[in-house]
Amino acid sequence: MGFGGSVQSMITILKNNEKMRSKRNRKTFKGSCSSVKLQFPNTATKQDLKKIKKNIQSEQKQLQVKQMLVFGFVFSILITLVIMYI
Repeated sequence: MGFGGSVQSMITILKNNEKMRSKRNRKTFKGSCSSVKLQFPNTATKQDLKKIKKNIQSEQKQLQVKQMLVFGFVFSILITLVIMYI
């Protein structure tokens, strides 16, 4: 069963990862601002949100049309090349 040292390197990597996890200081990850709550005032009206939604949807439709055109162009070139060399 010659694994060529790949199993041993995997075991070594796992051991090193475990050592790194145990050395990590968990106290630094506790939020120093955890008691402070962020509040964002709602300044946008429902009409503004609807406009934003329509803009995003129209941008997504334009992007989708562009992607379909590029895909169709590339696909037609590939089909043409395949037909030429058959």
